[in-house]
Amino acid sequence: MRHKEHWCYTALFALLGLLLFLPLAQEHLGLFTTKPLNGVMVSTQRPKITYESYVSGKMQSQAESYISEHFGFREPMIRLYNQYVWDFFRKTYVKSMVVGKDKWLYGKEFTDDYIGTRMYEYVDSPERLREHCLVEAQRIRKVQEIMAEYDKHLFVIMEPGKTRTYPEHLPRTVVEHAESNKENICAADLYPSLFDSLGVNCLNFDQWFMTIKDTVGFLLYPQTGTHWSNLAALYATDSIIHYMEHLGHRNINDLEISDIRFDTTMKPDIDLEQLLNVSRTVRDCPNQYAHFTITNDSAAVKPVWIHIGDSYYWNISYHIPLDELFERHPYWYYNSTIYYDGHHSTAEVNLVQELIATDYVTLGYCTSQLYALSSYFASQALVHLCYEQDEVNRVVQGIMDNMDQSEEWRASLQQKAEAQGKTLEAVMQADARYMLYLNPEKYFPGLQEEHPAARNRMLLQCQSDSPLGRQLRQMLGNPEWMEGLKKKADERHLDLETVILQDAEWMLQQH
Repeated sequence: MRHKEHWCYTALFALLGLLLFLPLAQEHLGLFTTKPLNGVMVSTQRPKITYESYVSGKMQSQAESYISEHFGFREPMIRLYNQYVWDFFRKTYVKSMVVGKDKWLYGKEFTDDYIGTRMYEYVDSPERLREHCLVEAQRIRKVQEIMAEYDKHLFVIMEPGKTRTYPEHLPRTVVEHAESNKENICAADLYPSLFDSLGVNCLNFDQWFMTIKDTVGFLLYPQTGTHWSNLAALYATDSIIHYMEHLGHRNINDLEISDIRFDTTMKPDIDLEQLLNVSRTVRDCPNQYAHFTITNDSAAVKPVWIHIGDSYYWNISYHIPLDELFERHPYWYYNSTIYYDGHHSTAEVNLVQELIATDYVTLGYCTSQLYALSSYFASQALVHLCYEQDEVNRVVQGIMDNMDQSEEWRASLQQKAEAQGKTLEAVMQADARYMLYLNPEKYFPGLQEEHPAARNRMLLQCQSDSPLGRQLRQMLGNPEWMEGLKKKADERHLDLETVILQDAEWMLQQH
């Protein structure tokens, strides 16, 4: 009997020792492969042991944070705890997520927009929001008008919001909050009437989704995802193509969409569910997809499409072979990072040349992102379509001179430069351009006109009967010539556009 008790105690002690030391062994040896957690992780660096950090207590604090992020089996333990919190309390520690009824998940920025408080991240009052939206809509209309002169077409894609399409699954607290804040407004309710009155080209998927949600027979939003469903994005793309054909009077290959089906092999739309980091599947509504084919119409053309906007576009580009529909389809993510093109940033491209080379530009923003509609593209395009680079440079230099003359302003920029690891001049120039695009009408009064008359001469490339346009096309189409012009621009410390125009004018004078 004693022998059995001894064996039992030994086994329990060994098990206890294993439980105590196995996480340590996992941390240092990595004995088992664990599934990483989803979401953005900011890793804490291993603390450095110094006398100063020890005395101040900083080292202990850093060590505690480091150990909590690197102990063995951290990932499965967190998933187990998150599963417990979800199962018993229907709660999550993800601050960017709101848990609705029937296990529906919503992004917090969308619920903030639904209750009317998101606007305060951009403006300080409903009146200021109305002014902001009016100015942005006017700028977009002006850019649209200028581009149309050269058979280039701009339109807005008002992407839907999950809270507006499916409010019936919102938690009661959000609905009550929205009802008590009826004086607040949202950009999605302001822009449609502004676009209609100004004549801005727009596809309002937000309104369309609210209208059809009970009749389409499939979910327009996944139960545990942020963006429109893959199936909804497919039908939206079909509408975008038809709208392009209407605006540009072009024939583009169509999407032939089959009946709805269920597919367990395709990646589901569950980005919010993945952020829960739980052990089991949360959703109980199946993900729906559809087979589709692309027509091969011999009379169809493949235009160039630049899309500027938010992450809703991923559900289009991931699942639809856009190369079969468009010659090029660069995606300017929030008018910053460029995908599906040779460039990596919008700062690397000449905006006017990009617009000349395209057929369609779309501005696609969902309801919670409309407050920053176009991400300053409308301001930048308006400035550069109307004024040449040397004129823009003079304005930027004038703003920088004002910065330099103010000791307080200069000192603030110097601190900013040191914090960012950049030169003072680079920070000054970036801030000057930001100020210009924030309020371009202040620096170029001609832009205040309803129909700005000024035009950048680079646009003459689009006119077959323009002598300067023919000369520009000849230069821009010759790689060796362009290489020489780039070298000349570097030697003279001028921008390339200015050198191109100077040489084109000189060449015309020789004839």
